[in-house]
Amino acid sequence: MPQKLRSIHPDDAQDERLAALPLESAYTYAYLPTVLDDEGRAKDQPAVLNGYLWPLRADDHPTEAMDADLATLNNAGLICRYEVTGRPYLHDPRWKTRHKLTRPTPSTLPPCAVHEKSFDEAVTETFGKFAEQVNSAVGVAASHIDQKRIQDSLARLVEDVTYLVDPEKAVANGQKVRNMFSRSKSGEDQLTESAAEPGESDE
Repeated sequence: MPQKLRSIHPDDAQDERLAALPLESAYTYAYLPTVLDDEGRAKDQPAVLNGYLWPLRADDHPTEAMDADLATLNNAGLICRYEVTGRPYLHDPRWKTRHKLTRPTPSTLPPCAVHEKSFDEAVTETFGKFAEQVNSAVGVAASHIDQKRIQDSLARLVEDVTYLVDPEKAVANGQKVRNMFSRSKSGEDQLTESAAEPGESDE
């Protein structure tokens, strides 16, 4: 289990979702960061977690109570319980915005497929949806004409969003978006040249 210091977020006392929880579930949530790794993940093992979070009151708060706490927190959206290859895990979806760690240790546990997509996956998905909207609105030709503007706008959006979570990576992530456009444009140019070659040979 993690040994690094963890802190309680100051906004938790005013969080309406926390205020609506039973006191036992709120206690479990308050101390849950002490058993999460540096990426906010843990194995979803109620008996083990109960031993760490309620070590001196196990009689009053048995494993069944911990399982109920985790279910309550999951239903409230404060944690996410998920499975990878049939094995249960949990994580804090807001971990990166709630905890700023110095030299975090990479997690050995698999990420949640819902909340923790890789940057490339998230950008690719966002760009795909964005491109579909552009194409349906102004047509394929217009999307090619305005590609530079779209590239810059999406890159700036990614930089702004990344800056809120990790300022040091904002510029690099924006550049990744620009590189994706460049690779896409290069591939289209090659296809255009290949399609033109038969006509050129006929001349």
